[in-house]
Amino acid sequence: MLKLLFFGALAYFVFRFVQKVRLSGGGNNGNARSGPVDEMVQDPNCLTYIPKGNAIRKSVNGETHFFCSQKCVDEFRNKK
Repeated sequence: MLKLLFFGALAYFVFRFVQKVRLSGGGNNGNARSGPVDEMVQDPNCLTYIPKGNAIRKSVNGETHFFCSQKCVDEFRNKK
């Protein structure tokens, strides 16, 4: 009976380990991306696409815009 309990617990921990590795993207042979993919946004000044997480977020005339650099922010504000 003790052996059955031991192997049952061992199987449970192996199962949980495999799930954790699968969910973390491990063992994907480089074919799949791991982690979330950041949304791309377009800079309204220079029309460059940048990851939203790296963009400079500014509100201009009540609208939220995303910029690749402070230079583009300044140029965009001077046009308006």
